Amino acid sequence: MHWFWHHNATNSTAFGSTIKPIDEHFVVCYYTKRRDNSSSQLTPNNVDPHLCTHIIVGFASVVNCTLDLGEDLSIYREMVELKKFEPNLKIMVSVGGADNESGYPEMVLNHANRKTFIRSVLNATKTLNLDGLDLDWEFPAWAHKADRQKIHFVQLAYELRKEFDRSGQKLTLSAAVAAPQAIIDQSYIVPEFSEHVDFINLMSYDYHFYIWYYPVTDLNSPLYPRSLETGYLTSLNVNFSANYWVLKGMPREKIVIGIPLYGHSYKLYNPSNHKLQAPARGYGDTGHMGFVTYPEVCKFLKNGAVRVFVNDSHVPYTYKNNEWISYDDVTSVTYKATWIKSNGFKGAMVFSLNTDDWNSTCTPNHRFPLTSIVKKIFNSKPKLV
Repeated sequence: MHWFWHHNATNSTAFGSTIKPIDEHFVVCYYTKRRDNSSSQLTPNNVDPHLCTHIIVGFASVVNCTLDLGEDLSIYREMVELKKFEPNLKIMVSVGGADNESGYPEMVLNHANRKTFIRSVLNATKTLNLDGLDLDWEFPAWAHKADRQKIHFVQLAYELRKEFDRSGQKLTLSAAVAAPQAIIDQSYIVPEFSEHVDFINLMSYDYHFYIWYYPVTDLNSPLYPRSLETGYLTSLNVNFSANYWVLKGMPREKIVIGIPLYGHSYKLYNPSNHKLQAPARGYGDTGHMGFVTYPEVCKFLKNGAVRVFVNDSHVPYTYKNNEWISYDDVTSVTYKATWIKSNGFKGAMVFSLNTDDWNSTCTPNHRFPLTSIVKKIFNSKPKLV
């Protein structure tokens, strides 16, 4: 059975949940480590230090039950330097990420292994002056993995919390978590897990992308379902996922909602059929393996592509010839940030700063437009009637 929250109700809430006012909304920004030194890559010195409340640098790995930050530690040091301009900024490291979870199962397996890992984390935070750790295990006990992994994951969070508090370093613990209902049910013991993390980063995106067994166009990160969607499809949206986490026992004041600053491209079978659910035969030519940055979307639009805004779901898509892209823009991000604020969630997580328009490609002299609009909405005061 799928729970369903009416998509036109701005203040729709999970059963038994109450909305508490949020004193300070988080703007949690992922930054992915550059792979080269080319001018097309965002470097820490080009990041606006006043934009985010937290910057999470990804991705570290688990190797031999220890935190492996990689060979180049300068990225972390350069990010920490931003705190000279914004002392309240938190710089964290994320461990794991997509296709980088291989070290987790062994590390969480027993207390001794977890202790080794935690010791390495505390050493890294102290050495590099980092403010905390983000656990991005995709995903415990999922896809034929041992069911006990979800118990071990709670134990890891408990032991990290305990040692973080004991360290005197004022460290933050967050976790990047799944959005689909099936993975939430299988991978997390939510009430216990919620006690030990400061907040979760809900990966409320990649609901749809080109995949061979369902080769049709659809929306990367719809806020609400479309009126014509039924059954399982009604659960593949931000509103459902966030409220389902609340229903499972995560306090909404610990939920940070993910907003993608990238899109997904498709190659249409028939350029004349460019609507939602149109047949596709692969990734589009724009971007890399179907992932498209916001500046790439802007260039695509400037070259004559048609933009369509899906009113039901509050997000756009664009097409030209046989190229089709689902993405988020200033309008859809405005809707999402307003919804986050209205529904008492802790804030927004953006993935990632690297894919926002940090170089003013879309609009001259306007850097990080998507992340900026989130901050602007969170900082705005309610209008007096």
